[in-house]
Amino acid sequence: MIYTRRIYFYETDGQGVVHHSNYLRIFEEARGEFLRSLGLPYSRLREEGYEVVLLEASCQFKQPIFYDQEVNVEVHLTEMNRYFFSFSYQVFVEGKLKALGKTKHCFVKDGKLVSIPAKLRDLLTCEFHEEN
Repeated sequence: MIYTRRIYFYETDGQGVVHHSNYLRIFEEARGEFLRSLGLPYSRLREEGYEVVLLEASCQFKQPIFYDQEVNVEVHLTEMNRYFFSFSYQVFVEGKLKALGKTKHCFVKDGKLVSIPAKLRDLLTCEFHEEN
C-alpha cells in the first residue's frame, strides 16, 4: 500500500528539514491507513478491546525531506506469527528514496499480550502472501 501526504512546516527543524521524530509519526499514519484499507481501522480494534503496541522502531535516513514536499510511503507487512507482526516503510519524494523504516508490534487486551485477532490475522495473511 502507498500512503501519500504533504510535509507541514511544524514538522521541520531549524534547518527546514523534517525532524527525525516525525518519521515515526508518518510511519504510524501509514500503518493506520494500511489497517483501514483492510477494513480494520485502529478505532474498530480499540472498540473490540485491543491495543496495537509498538515494540520496536527504527529509521534509516537517506536524504533530507523538506517542508511542503509530498511524500509517498510504501508500507509492507514483512513478518507475522501468532503474536507479533512487523512492517517495513520506504519513504519517497518524487521517486527518490529518502528513508527506510521498520516497526514491530503486538496486540494487548486487558493489559495482557494476546494472539493476533483471527479477523486481522486472516486479512494480514492474505496481504503477506500477496506481497511475498
